[in-house]
Amino acid sequence: MSKVTPDMLKSRIVFDANGIKAGTILKVIREKYEKISADFIEIEIEKRIKFGAREIVKVRTRDAELQPDGSIKVKYKKEELKIMAKEQELQRHPPHV
Repeated sequence: MSKVTPDMLKSRIVFDANGIKAGTILKVIREKYEKISADFIEIEIEKRIKFGAREIVKVRTRDAELQPDGSIKVKYKKEELKIMAKEQELQRHPPHV
């Protein structure tokens, strides 16, 4: 699934590699670089208690596949998505030393 458009998504639910609900899709993003463009799916990771800041992770569309019901299944586990979200947050806002 290299090109995902919002109209392909019948459901905004995202499942992880184990088939467990991992979160919901916020948006589909296309980032353009000098020679290539990359498609990303921005996912809000589901929490048990909806309190505090949202955990948002960007996943390449090539790491996901569209299911027959219109939902998305990523090839990562929910724990791996949480680690990726933390790494991406640290890249955006590095700690001051």
